[in-house]
Amino acid sequence: MKIKTFILLLSVIVLLHSCEDIIDVKLSDETVDLYAIEAKITSEENPSVYVYKSQRADDDDPYRGISGASVIISDNGQPQKSVTLKESPEKKGLYVPEKGSYYLGEPGKEYTLEINVNGVKITATEMLARVEPIDSIQVRPSLRGDYMFLGIFTFGNEPQELGNYYKWDIYINNKLLSKSDYLVVTSDELVNGNYVAGFEIFTDFYETDKPEDRLLNLGDTILVKQTSISKFAYSYYYQMFNQGQTGGLFSVPPANIESNFTSSDGRKVLGVFTAHDVSNSNIVVIDETIEGQLKK
Repeated sequence: MKIKTFILLLSVIVLLHSCEDIIDVKLSDETVDLYAIEAKITSEENPSVYVYKSQRADDDDPYRGISGASVIISDNGQPQKSVTLKESPEKKGLYVPEKGSYYLGEPGKEYTLEINVNGVKITATEMLARVEPIDSIQVRPSLRGDYMFLGIFTFGNEPQELGNYYKWDIYINNKLLSKSDYLVVTSDELVNGNYVAGFEIFTDFYETDKPEDRLLNLGDTILVKQTSISKFAYSYYYQMFNQGQTGGLFSVPPANIESNFTSSDGRKVLGVFTAHDVSNSNIVVIDETIEGQLKK
């Protein structure tokens, strides 16, 4: 059993007999060689912007990072603060602040990313919303898996105002679970203004005859970063989840996700610019007490 992704929405699960159709998917070249950008700014770390070119879906070569771009991030403050990013010597196409300089995002400010590359101007704007501090996390057996698998649970207040969106980043032994399979986002629509106790953001499902597939193991340290995201980013991640599920009976047709970038040449730009306020949880060590609670 493997269920690793949670887009936390109220859903109805319908069990149907499985069926399989063979579909000949025709790959189009219209979205090949477009600019693609992965960019973020947070209240905790320096911003980063990765600029590259899109490729065909069946192309296994690494993405082509783009050098020689002018990359600037600025806020809407008075006076305005901005930073010019430089290409990292370690990775082609990755732009970060110069060594020794810092430019952290501030909650309540709007940030604009401007990229000039090969005569094309690409821009995106994103609001950095304040995130409610996370109280704590727990690691314990999960009811979802009949207490045979460990889950990670968060505790904390949810503000009174409606329209907050969250993303959780899970770190195991200081390493981020970065695959899209582990994407965890939600809105406050169903819990607005309440104290949220024991909200399960991750369950470590794995084939029980393959214990090497476990992600949460005895002795591991677990930390969760609770971050704010915008309504647009929430929609983007939700679409990304849907695209990751293509191939099922009720899956959506494969398509590029609409980005928040605009380009001076009118061509589509792929990717997303996100802004996050960050709250760090306590650190949990999976000890014998936690491990001993698992149903064997």
